Amino acid sequence: MTRAVIYARQSLDRSGEGAAVDRQVADCRDLAARRGWSVVDVLIDNDVSASNGKARPGYQRLLDMMRAGAVDNIVVWHVDRLTRRLIDLEEIIGICEATHVRLATVTGDLDLSTDTGRMLARILASVARGEVERKGARQRRANRQRAENGKGRWTRRPFGYDREGDRVFIVEAEAVALKAAARDVLAGRSLGSIAQAWNAAGIKTTTGSTWTTSPLRRVLLNPRIAGRSIYNGTDLGRGEWAPILDPEMHGKVEARLLEPGRRTAFNTSARHLLSGIAECGVCGSPMYGSPMKAGERRWMVYRCPGYHITRRMDLVDEVVTGTVLARLSLPDALALLTPDEDVDALRGQATDLRDRRDTLAALLADGLLSPAAVRVQAGKLAKDLDGIEGRIAAALGDNPAATVAGAADVEAAWAGLPLQSRRAVIRTLMTVTVLPAGKGARFTPEQVRIEWKG
Repeated sequence: MTRAVIYARQSLDRSGEGAAVDRQVADCRDLAARRGWSVVDVLIDNDVSASNGKARPGYQRLLDMMRAGAVDNIVVWHVDRLTRRLIDLEEIIGICEATHVRLATVTGDLDLSTDTGRMLARILASVARGEVERKGARQRRANRQRAENGKGRWTRRPFGYDREGDRVFIVEAEAVALKAAARDVLAGRSLGSIAQAWNAAGIKTTTGSTWTTSPLRRVLLNPRIAGRSIYNGTDLGRGEWAPILDPEMHGKVEARLLEPGRRTAFNTSARHLLSGIAECGVCGSPMYGSPMKAGERRWMVYRCPGYHITRRMDLVDEVVTGTVLARLSLPDALALLTPDEDVDALRGQATDLRDRRDTLAALLADGLLSPAAVRVQAGKLAKDLDGIEGRIAAALGDNPAATVAGAADVEAAWAGLPLQSRRAVIRTLMTVTVLPAGKGARFTPEQVRIEWKG
């Protein structure tokens, strides 16, 4: 008896009825019947893409059956129903070569045991991938055009707004909370206390979660609440929706939340290795830790306040930590960290930088500089000040980097440092910039640029 397994998939099921996969299965059953094969299982991934690398339960079950020798033939409607990625196809080819499983398609057989069959499969997968990329390009262009036209579109409802068809409207209770939070920020109240007050009042995020400082900060900084249409961090002008905060008020809130002094205070209790240290490769702003979720999955990312770049936190941390340990393991590391410095001169430079930073705040308050200009200049001053303070600490022997570099086991010494000390080491040694990558691009270490100080 020749055992066959049918696999069917579609990326988007708009009706929720699975009609497209049902038609695929029916055609595959007809093919199996004509060949005299016995269908032992039907595996379906409905409303699941094959091009983004996310888990497909039916597909994984199919691979397991192939490896276990529980199937002789796979039957699919077309090869792009099975995979749209060459990396997945190569895995299937390898399994077929090892187990002698055959692949049959309603649109024409593919014999993966022959070089011609493998070549054809790769061509078809490449064509399918090209279709995905062209579709993605069209979708991105359409999204940008909608943003340029001020249309309100989102995949998850933003706090303060909702939509009926094409009409975007303000959620009054949430707008009241946002306006009160804006006034509180300008009065000097901390985001943590505002978040606690919101939680006590039963105000939830749009996903039903409680508030913490990070999501509250993102909501208050988002230009959408000032009626601005933003696409990939670019301000495209007025949106069709009504603003919750007038532009002047939002500009003041933005300036207050991005003040260098406020950032420094936040960093003293930072919970993540590179919060406030890593810089966005698009706008130069510090990046901060932010939670992400998809279904049951939860993970942390570093995110730029302008929403230009988001990167998985553990991957960025791994690159930076590995680079630090490699540098501190070199024979000359200790000498590098104990330079002969004029500490008094360095302290004078630090005082000058702090005075210039305070002057920026005064110019902003007087309306002589815009918040955007202050952000750029304040970011440069903060970067220079970090470098000076690191050199002072190193000269005075008060640098945890020297402790790690002088240890017999550098990795163990690093692991034993408190988080704030590890952050101080990174600030002393390097500047970390997270670079942009194409949408959907996999993370690579080259997306993290490290520049040594001194």
